[in-house]
Amino acid sequence: MNIGLTVVSYKYNASSHHLHIYYNTGLIELYHPVPEYIYNNLLRREDKTAFVQKYLQYDLNFNKVYSN
Repeated sequence: MNIGLTVVSYKYNASSHHLHIYYNTGLIELYHPVPEYIYNNLLRREDKTAFVQKYLQYDLNFNKVYSN
């Protein structure tokens, strides 16, 4: 992840376990399968970017399905 990237929003679908991450640069990433408890932890974190970096990008349990 580039230093200049900041998570600006996110969208979670509980039935499909898809998590969309939207960055300040317009980059969009889609992760699957993301359990609801991971999304709930994301909601509680102040630094969303650090959370995504630590728990999603480098975790082999989640697949980055899409990145533009």
